[in-house]
Amino acid sequence: MIVIDTECYKDYWLLSAKHINSGKVRHFELYPGHPLDAKTIAAMMRSLTTISFNGNSYDLPIIVAALSGWDNKALKRLSDKIIKSGFPSWKICRDENLQIPSTWDHIDIIEVAPGQSGLKIYGGRMNAPKMQDLPIEPDDSITPDMRKVLCDYCVNDLDTTELLYRRLEKAIDLRADMSKQYGVDLRSKSDAQIAETVIKSELSAITGKEYRAPKLPDDYSFRYLDPKVISFKTDALKQVFKRILSERFTLGPNGSVLMPAWLRENKITIGDAQYQMGIGGLHSCESGQFVKCADDEVLADWDVASYYPNIILQQRLAPDSLGAPFLRVYQSIVDRRMVAKKRSQEIAKEIAALKNKLAKLTV
Repeated sequence: MIVIDTECYKDYWLLSAKHINSGKVRHFELYPGHPLDAKTIAAMMRSLTTISFNGNSYDLPIIVAALSGWDNKALKRLSDKIIKSGFPSWKICRDENLQIPSTWDHIDIIEVAPGQSGLKIYGGRMNAPKMQDLPIEPDDSITPDMRKVLCDYCVNDLDTTELLYRRLEKAIDLRADMSKQYGVDLRSKSDAQIAETVIKSELSAITGKEYRAPKLPDDYSFRYLDPKVISFKTDALKQVFKRILSERFTLGPNGSVLMPAWLRENKITIGDAQYQMGIGGLHSCESGQFVKCADDEVLADWDVASYYPNIILQQRLAPDSLGAPFLRVYQSIVDRRMVAKKRSQEIAKEIAALKNKLAKLTV
């Protein structure tokens, strides 16, 4: 099992690989006058399990291109296209006629990690021994003395990726077990992506159909529906709600919902606070806040069990491509989750009570 990372410049390309057990690192370089050891890289990718951070979207397409004989300028063009275009990597690979081999055993931990952060941020959260930004500007030329600088930088990223992998190892092991159950590689999937796979599998068991993502037209748009279960008191919020219901939303190149300019640029006032609306809800605008309760006040933090799943079920929001059977499967999953959550809470109480008894016996 090895951790991999790549760096790409107009006259230099680097693939670094670190063996997890031995800690040994090997660098593969391509630059004018120095051909790439493509044979060894191909054998390594074919025979070993590789681990990366964002490898499915970036490193693997670049490695495939390098093994196909692309020169430094072509690799840099591909790198810029992946980073700057906003298009998903699968579309870029299709356009560039690049096919990632199905025989490569790869785990990309970017979706498994909680939240949506860069590798450096995760490194900081884990108290990684060293954090380092890219030491050379992306569009610079690489002189011979810069090559070692990039190799050292890449090693640091490998170390941080390995550290994050070890923190996520239990989650990845669980995904490996689920992969055997559902016959799909889930090791690089986020919780939402796993849920999609589970739902499609259980739907197929009910209906006997195979489900794939529908192809949407380029000009696809939609409106949000009035849920009929909420109302607002202030005129300002009533106007915002009315305008949201009349707004036609569109999708970006990567399939995410685009925020209309008026929602993105304007803040919403509720009481004494201001909020910025995002696609997923409201975000408070203050950078920091101190709240102190008076003697006759209570500061409470309310949690609603399965809040969003129950909205989906209450509103009967089923994708057109899945239909009513989706709600049946989804209800079953939510019910099972609630039972499991209740049971875990009961177990936690039992453990706490047992610890209390043991403490008394010790005294």
